[in-house]
Order: sequence, then C-alpha cells, then structure tokens
Amino acid sequence: MLALSLLFSNSLSASETADTPEHRSLVEYIAKKDLPEMVNIDLHMRSSFNVNPNAEGDDNAAYFRFDHLMIDIHGHITDKLSYKYLQRLNKSGQTFRFEKLSNTIDYAYLKYRFHPKASITAGRQALFFGGFEYDEYPVNIYDYSTIGGHIDCFLTGASVMFNPTPTQEIGVQVVNNRHGSSTEAYGAVPPGMQSTRVPLYYSFAWNGNFRNDNIRLRYAVTAGEQMKGKWILMIGGGQRFYFDKFDIYLDAIYHRAAVDHLGAIRSIGIMPDGTAWNGLIRNVEYLSVISEANYRFLPKWNIRAKVFYDRASVYKDYAIFTKGNYLSGWGCQGGIEFYPMKDDNLHLFLNATGKLYKEINGKPLQNPDDSFRLSLGFIYRLPVL
Repeated sequence: MLALSLLFSNSLSASETADTPEHRSLVEYIAKKDLPEMVNIDLHMRSSFNVNPNAEGDDNAAYFRFDHLMIDIHGHITDKLSYKYLQRLNKSGQTFRFEKLSNTIDYAYLKYRFHPKASITAGRQALFFGGFEYDEYPVNIYDYSTIGGHIDCFLTGASVMFNPTPTQEIGVQVVNNRHGSSTEAYGAVPPGMQSTRVPLYYSFAWNGNFRNDNIRLRYAVTAGEQMKGKWILMIGGGQRFYFDKFDIYLDAIYHRAAVDHLGAIRSIGIMPDGTAWNGLIRNVEYLSVISEANYRFLPKWNIRAKVFYDRASVYKDYAIFTKGNYLSGWGCQGGIEFYPMKDDNLHLFLNATGKLYKEINGKPLQNPDDSFRLSLGFIYRLPVL
C-alpha cells in the first residue's frame, strides 16, 4: 500500500513523511555495517510504458517515459538539528530572480527542535495545504487533481510546529507566495494594478491522529496578498481511515483568489482573435474533491482506486471572462501494484487513468480533451547511503 505516516514529531510538510525511514542503504549493504544517520541519500525513480488509445495528431499512442528521478539527501547533524535537500533531476528547471533558487529543488531547509514538543524549520519547504493527495511524494502520485497538479507548493520561508499532545500537531508558517515576478506568476499585469511589496502566504495547520493511527486528519488554511489589495484564501482538509488491510481517504480543497494563481483557467483562455490568452485572470474559484482507496489483499499485492472532481470558475466578471463555470471534470484511476521485496521500496504497477471534461460552450476558452492512459512500470526508492 502506498506508504503514508503522520510523524507528529517531525513536520507538517507534505512529502516529509519519508524523512527518516528505516532502511539499509546500498553502501551499508556492501560494507556490511550500519553507518551514522548524519547523511542519508535516497534516489526516487518512476518509469513506465504508456498506451494512449485516444491519441490524435501529434500525440503518441505508445511510448516509454521516465516520470520522476529525484535525489533526496537528509539527516541529523545533532539530536536537535536536522536538514533535508530534495531535487527533481529530470525537471526542466528555471531559477527565478525573486527566490534565486531553481524550481527543480523541492526542499532545502534546516530544522531545529528547540523544545521536546516544538521545532522551527527555515528554508524551502512544502506549503501547509491539508489533505492526503498532497501528503505523498510526487513519485507516488500517478495523476494529480487540478489544484494538486498546478499549485506551486514548494516555497521559501519559515514554519514552527508544536505538539500539544502526542497525537496532535499545530503549525504556523510564513513563506513566499510565488517564485518569481508578478508577471511570471500570473501573466501580463494590466495598467493600474500594482505588485504587493509583501508577497507572502500566512498558513495555519492542524493534524490529528486517533484510535491508534487508524483515523488521521489533516487541515490547513492559508491567506496571502497576491497583488496590492488582492488576496487569496485557501482551505484544505482530509480524513483517512485504516481498516486492517484496507484504507481510504477523502480530501476537499477550496481556493478563492483575486488573481488566478493556479493558471488552470488562464491556460485554456482564448483571446477574441483566437490566440492564447496572455494576461492575468481575476476573481477565480477552484474546488477539488479527491478520494483514494487501497486494499492490500496479500502481503505483496495491492489494488487501488482513485477518483477526483475538479471545478474552476470566475465569480465576478473580468475582461472577456464573465461570471460562470470554466472547467468541470472527473478523473478516475484504478490499478494493481506488486511489491517483490521484503520492504516497500520497490513496486511494479499497472495503472489506468481517465479524465472526462464537461463541454462548456459560449466561453472564451479551449475545452480540455478527454483522455485515457494505460501505464505499466515501476516505482523504486533506492537507499544509496
């Protein structure tokens, strides 16, 4: 089953649930002895053969693809000070003037536990988001919902985590709300609209873990000024339930923004002359509802199913975009996974993904095409050191 663990003593960050896994590295295996945990290096890989029976035009009907190749370096310098660095090696990177850090780097931070129940993290980290789709390493997500797939969730800043009880965690966070300039983040800025001088997100999150880890809850709320006087509000929550060999989660994520920060509507907008829309879009709302179920029916076999609903709309007229719904779609996934080794570091998968979009007429946009993909491949987390 896809690994997920709320380590309350560590962090609220999405993919940090694999910070300090129990494993014997390749170097330790060769040397036949355990090594200090000051430096741990993991290599995350996902590769697959894909079949797209609905391919048209220049789309490929069958192809091999290497979706993910990530290097993860983490460890404890002292019993109170730890660090993490994670970079996607096969992502086309860009270094923005604002953060001066490549967007291929998801994590680059130091964490200091200044109290048995509290810690502070500084550097690039995951935005407090809420829910469980976002809680997984990207390598384990075959397809994201619209919000999960579009948001810039790895940003530079600081956060403080506090454990009021062994089963609960509270966190506050302040991070940048964009990597680069306003134009790079939102599109061409119209005359009269000014960039904010404090482009930050302010987040609060709460995690709960009850009934011997069988019930897990993740909630977060975030606000930030995008442009001068223009704000965004994001609310996310997820519930996950474990029943012996079976688990299921349900997420609901809502965004209301004065400026389209995700870009899902902006990417399908069409100018009156038929060319792609190149300006920013105002007054948008996004909603994603996601559920995934896993059933580990045998020690080495797991079947999974995932469904999500996405909606994107404009709640107030702006330019050529009138009030109304601009994107409505369903995503469905199903597959089987095989874990051939004693641990869960390696698994083979066969997964089918379909996306269906409601046809929305009379709007200045290009409706996304329905799609279907069948994938056969592997996911491997190789402990190198």
